[in-house]
Amino acid sequence: MAGRNKTGFANETRPGSGTLQVLIVDDSVVVRRIMAKVLAEDSRFTIAGAVASGEQAVEFAHARHVDLVLLDMNLPGEDGLSVLGKILSHDRETLVVLLSAALREGSDMALKALAMGASDVIAKPAAGHFSPSFIAHLRDRLHHLTPAAERARTPELDDQAAARLRPLGTVVRAVAIGGSTGGISSLTAVMAGFKGHVPVPIFITQHLPANFQPLFAEQLRRTTHLPVVIADDGIEVKAGTVYIAPGTAHLSLYRSATGLIAIKHSKEACLHGGYPAVDPMFRAIGNVYGTGACGVILSGMGRDGLAGAQAIAAAGGWLIAQDHATSAVWGMPGSVAKAGLASAILPPNAIAQTILRQRQTAA
Repeated sequence: MAGRNKTGFANETRPGSGTLQVLIVDDSVVVRRIMAKVLAEDSRFTIAGAVASGEQAVEFAHARHVDLVLLDMNLPGEDGLSVLGKILSHDRETLVVLLSAALREGSDMALKALAMGASDVIAKPAAGHFSPSFIAHLRDRLHHLTPAAERARTPELDDQAAARLRPLGTVVRAVAIGGSTGGISSLTAVMAGFKGHVPVPIFITQHLPANFQPLFAEQLRRTTHLPVVIADDGIEVKAGTVYIAPGTAHLSLYRSATGLIAIKHSKEACLHGGYPAVDPMFRAIGNVYGTGACGVILSGMGRDGLAGAQAIAAAGGWLIAQDHATSAVWGMPGSVAKAGLASAILPPNAIAQTILRQRQTAA
């Protein structure tokens, strides 16, 4: 039977399956009621609670299991970003979606929230203006955050120590990097290690809503001083350029009869259940670059990237997984490490150096 801790909320164990337990956090009683009614009508969600302040939200999330927190950005006392950090410091696998009537979805502040580990940022209409189209949009965004097959628990730390490592590759013709929750900051650290110059093309798939991809590319361009572009369908691949997967399709590749390598958009169904996913990108570089394919799998929930990593290894390429200690969530890199597909398990700041060193070994 569930007990109670000093906060007054019942202690509960984490369910293994079923509907998503949702906590609604908003200082407007009208919004709380509307959101609760909207989600209660959807069999995929169960309302675990609804509170009016950040302090109450943190207490609730620490005392009871919740899968998903709908968090207002502008709260009395602590703001949404502060509350986000406290909730995720307790459980990095809690999904937190920030909602704000004032915060533009594609803004720098929204991207900062995603870098901190928010699963999404959604512009919210004022209280009393929740149109049917917004409600449908909200339900769709929430549903696509958590495909059922992705909700596996994070592997334990012991999995890293027991992982079987493959030999490091000595051929690098292309690098593909995939990440999700916590992956933005890890990716920035990886890219900084190339010190403004990369001798091969780099392909990146980061789980982000479509409207964040251009800002993400611009932010990466500013911080790394590398040419960064959204991977538009049909553009030719060039060494030294970074290609960001669009939010409306998977990043794939094709090689023409004359040897030209170009971007191809794919909408194939895959484990992740949304766009973009890491698996199609990893499979593509394995098919096109063979032994010269290097895959990097960063922090993220679930197992997206595992099937693609298997394809890279089968093609003779090699992989690096982010280590447990520096990952916000070790689900994606942990699945690759547990499968014995990684040649190295490293912190982000050591990944670029390892790739460049191995490439120089073959020179």
